[in-house]
Amino acid sequence: IGHLLPARWLTIITSATDALANIPPGRLSTRRGHVAKVEAIRISAWQERALVIVGLAAAFAAHAINVFNFPRYELDEGTYMSNAWAVLNDQVTAYPYGYGHPPLGWMQIAAWVQLTGGFFTFGNAINSGRVLMLFYALGSSCLVYLIAHRMSGRRAIGLLALILFSLSPLSLVYQRQVYLDNIGAFWLLLSLYLIVAGKSRLSYIAGAGLSFGFALLSKEIFVIFVPVMIYALWLYTTRYQRIFGLITFTYAAVGLGSAFVLMAVLKGELFPYAWHLPWDHHAHLSLLDTLAQQAQRTQSEGKFADSWYTWTHGDPLLVYLGIGATIFNLIAGLWNRRQLFLALSALSYWALLLRGGVVLAFYVIVLLPLAALNVALTLNTIMTWTYRLVRVELVCVLFIVGIAGSVMVNDLRHTEIAFTQHPSSAQTQSMVWIRNHAPHNAVIVINSYLYMDLRQPGGEGVGDGATFPFAHVYWNIAYDPELHDGLLQNNWDRIDYIVADSEMRHDITTVRGPMSLIDAALQHSILREEFRADDNDKQIVISIYQVMHKQVPPSVSNGTAGATMSGGRMA
Repeated sequence: IGHLLPARWLTIITSATDALANIPPGRLSTRRGHVAKVEAIRISAWQERALVIVGLAAAFAAHAINVFNFPRYELDEGTYMSNAWAVLNDQVTAYPYGYGHPPLGWMQIAAWVQLTGGFFTFGNAINSGRVLMLFYALGSSCLVYLIAHRMSGRRAIGLLALILFSLSPLSLVYQRQVYLDNIGAFWLLLSLYLIVAGKSRLSYIAGAGLSFGFALLSKEIFVIFVPVMIYALWLYTTRYQRIFGLITFTYAAVGLGSAFVLMAVLKGELFPYAWHLPWDHHAHLSLLDTLAQQAQRTQSEGKFADSWYTWTHGDPLLVYLGIGATIFNLIAGLWNRRQLFLALSALSYWALLLRGGVVLAFYVIVLLPLAALNVALTLNTIMTWTYRLVRVELVCVLFIVGIAGSVMVNDLRHTEIAFTQHPSSAQTQSMVWIRNHAPHNAVIVINSYLYMDLRQPGGEGVGDGATFPFAHVYWNIAYDPELHDGLLQNNWDRIDYIVADSEMRHDITTVRGPMSLIDAALQHSILREEFRADDNDKQIVISIYQVMHKQVPPSVSNGTAGATMSGGRMA
């Protein structure tokens, strides 16, 4: 560039970049063309580090206490852990890959498993995944602090954002669980921080693009933040470097994120088989087909009203403050564009939730850090206005300390069960019962959170004994032809045991169709054992049924059951 541009242009660009880099954190843009200096209370670097370390340690402890017992293990957690096993065994997923999500999320889980010595280092397989989630939660908390501190110029605002986010009762439930949203949210926050802290440096911008690409490949919903991230990049780069910055960010994000599409192209699974394209000669799953099906999912699979009830009863303070702060920042953004992009970030995700499609309670994970940042920046603006009236920074700091204390008291009122209940105990007890009572060649219908511990040597449902190679997830039993028509030959009498929870019973009775096979087996079974545990204000009930056969079924070991987890391709 130095050979192409005149020397006076280089001087202007250099001086503009240096000016941006040397703006102290205490200088906040209040309206276009004007800067107001906020006199902050000075604390030393070691005092700041000590406060942040204490805050992060408190957040980590709050997430870690009772993490293996609460909340209960969910279907998605088992799915992602089994997919991580598949990656380590040269597959994409344990069952045929349907492009429901990009695979980078469970690839990161697989890397964690390799680093920590296996799936059962911390007990059962899902426990190992939950330990990884603790570190993603810790990293996200640190990034929320850094972003709020950078944008406000106040350490107190950064610590308040950390408290709002990390100690939220909703965070203490959903950030413990093995969800792709937790992984993607970390990479989104890292991308945002690199933009805010980059001071127009291309290395930071490239890092932000790569981080955003990681978020896209962890879960596809992060694509909705593309316009907001470009706007943030526009705000945090000098006018002379915006084009270079935008090209660098876009190239890094698109180049990495498009690997999902490239994988489908290389496998010949981009277009639906139903289109009968000339080069398509066999039936296969399709990326475009799956995306179309995902977009058409209705609230019959998950209602916004039910999730709203869960959120507002779990942490009403953050939910309502987050909405109010987003509206405030949207208005205040007319004068301070950096507050505007935070409001637009939250509004983008609210638009996704309110679009009329399926909304599950854990979808709030991505919204939590955005809500905390919006609340923190709103209070920072109020502090700035207060300082102009009283001219005493101590009053402003005490105001923030009072709010932080109120938030912590509110959180303690709503988080007791996270440290005392043990709903997962019923699920682990069912694993042990299968280990001690079921034949190892039995066909067992299970939910996915039992999969790894029954199929992998050393699992909690296996111990030192043999695995259960014919234990299969009920959704795949119903919809995978290799299992429904191959292993079971469309005959309920070939099922031996059903380990049913309330979720499975609901799906069997409402979905019908291929689920009728499992329902028929359930109707011809007897209850062998039942395990119960408190789960919030309800109970989790795991029922183990043994199917009473009309005739002795042929041994599945000689049929078309597919390979076990020790080698080969699973059915």
